[in-house]
Amino acid sequence: MNVSQQAFGLETYGEFRKVMQQGDFGAKVDLATVMARGPSTGVGALADGRGEITITEGNLIISYGDGAKADPLAPLAQSAALLAVGSVKEWQTMTVRVDVAPEDIEAFLAATAGSQGINPDRSFLFEARGVIAPYVMHVNKAPTGGPYGHGRPMAITVESKGDEIEGRAVGVYVAPELVGIATHGGERTHSHWVSNDGTATAHLDRWGLKAGARLLLPKLTY
Repeated sequence: MNVSQQAFGLETYGEFRKVMQQGDFGAKVDLATVMARGPSTGVGALADGRGEITITEGNLIISYGDGAKADPLAPLAQSAALLAVGSVKEWQTMTVRVDVAPEDIEAFLAATAGSQGINPDRSFLFEARGVIAPYVMHVNKAPTGGPYGHGRPMAITVESKGDEIEGRAVGVYVAPELVGIATHGGERTHSHWVSNDGTATAHLDRWGLKAGARLLLPKLTY
């Protein structure tokens, strides 16, 4: 576990850089243990590179790369190789006024958070609800078995892409010291898509927002 006095009780398990460089998909934490603490929000990957994990509104959602439909109680028996998880007691909601391109998402999140008194040099959780556009996303199916390293895939994945899709983007914007741990190297966000019915999720590799979407950020309490 990697914790450095992160806001909103954020805890991280595993390290992206170790997955990318070493194929480290070993179990780092049991999901039953995590969910027993009552988190509101989280994103991560299953141990053994078999799927994606998202927590939204306190609900655990898992999608498997092989398309398996597990028993509703089965997710709690799983473990995470990567996970960033925290708790937001109350959200504030803002309407996205203009389209936000994928290359502008991180700057948009930082600027909007800053305008609401959230320090973008610290980690914070977020959600966006509406039309995600455009998007590229994937679900892990299995480890590649190597070789690993820069420019090489860390897992066999099932990828989908398109001009737009409805649903939620759930994620974490991290402090600089968590780049490469909770996120890919050089990125400040780790984001997942969740279907409107809450039954499917995927890791968002690239995504933007259409005007009219609602952005949820933590409401600060003093």
